[in-house]
Amino acid sequence: MTNRIDPSANFTSLVSPRMPDLRRYAASLTRDPVDAEDLLQETLMRAYCKFHLWQPGTNLMAWLVVMMRRIFLSKFVGPANRAAGQFPVEECEIAVPVNQEQRVEIARIQDSWSRLSHDHREVLEVVAVGGASYDEAADALGVPVGTIRSRLGRARQSLRQLSGVH
Repeated sequence: MTNRIDPSANFTSLVSPRMPDLRRYAASLTRDPVDAEDLLQETLMRAYCKFHLWQPGTNLMAWLVVMMRRIFLSKFVGPANRAAGQFPVEECEIAVPVNQEQRVEIARIQDSWSRLSHDHREVLEVVAVGGASYDEAADALGVPVGTIRSRLGRARQSLRQLSGVH
């Protein structure tokens, strides 16, 4: 008698703990709560259907992030959607209330965000907003870890220069 594990239960138990990070990453990509939820749901559906292709022992989060990014690029990035979006300060998860000076700094950063290059926004979204490690970001973006490190450093420096926030 073989011990068979229910694939749906296995999928749920492995993916459920990663849902908050996936939801944040979807929000950082779409900058719209409704689109983010749609992107998350489509990613989960595709991941469930292709779960047999995931190799246990490999990085599940990176696999999901790559899948989400590809869905996002195919559905949301087109000629009409290439303009960088803005997201309201109210949607940021901030642990303590911000003071007036911090609000001004956040507004400067938001205004500067759209002036960053696509590569810089992308690496900041994956690492700084999404909380991915350098290795996970490298897997998700399909570039070497060294590229992530240098791109992230340049992205942070550009954001500081554009926003005047140090």
